[in-house]
Amino acid sequence: MRTQQILNIAAGVVAFVILLLLGWGLTRGSDDTPRARGGEGFVGAVEKAQRATVMITVSGGPRDEAMPMGSGFVVTAEGLVVTAAHVTGGMPVVSVVFADGSVARAELVAADEVADVAVFSTTPGKPLTPLSLADSNQVKAGQPVVLMGAPYGLVGTATSGIVSAINRQIGPAGEGRFAGSALSGPVKAYIQTDAPLTAGGSGGPLLNAAGQVIGMASARESRGEPGAGLAFAIPSNVVKDVVDRVRNPPDANRAAASPRP
Repeated sequence: MRTQQILNIAAGVVAFVILLLLGWGLTRGSDDTPRARGGEGFVGAVEKAQRATVMITVSGGPRDEAMPMGSGFVVTAEGLVVTAAHVTGGMPVVSVVFADGSVARAELVAADEVADVAVFSTTPGKPLTPLSLADSNQVKAGQPVVLMGAPYGLVGTATSGIVSAINRQIGPAGEGRFAGSALSGPVKAYIQTDAPLTAGGSGGPLLNAAGQVIGMASARESRGEPGAGLAFAIPSNVVKDVVDRVRNPPDANRAAASPRP
């Protein structure tokens, strides 16, 4: 009889342990499920990027209204804003419109036509939260991304997709499979994504899951097919090189003082 009681107690303990393990596994699974959903993981990244994404405009029209041109984003707390150089076409002064509706004047400080990157300086009179530039050499095909911008003048718009190819080689203007298309631009190697890029979105940041910029939207190719198309982004390392040249210009005095060989 005593042996039977011991066996019953042991069986009860085993059953209790099994239930505990099952409960822990179910709880862990439910905690991990939201993190496994790529879309939900971008909520914080999008919220931060919305504060840093701007619409690039220029005054025009019969009532001198601000006319949307493209998108851009803040890269330094001091007020440096970058966009694709082809968006502004060398204009020395534009306006930047933030997601909260505030507007600030921005002056061109550098433009690299070959890289298709333009840098503007603005003083909006409020704290800015810049986006960080990731190492685009670490970008992998297949990783999820979010593209921010101001398509159709709607600042802070997010679209999502994946990186569908990296180091996409584009030939010189007028040559190759994209001859005569929107991709006949100066950049020779793009990050390709299926995240939708529409009118006014060029210059917006392409973000990874951590909310870091891995590229800047530059062009799209759809061949006129409704609802189809690919977007192409300038790698963030290219953007960073231009921004670094602005923040750390060569010391002209030092160069002049250097002895000639």
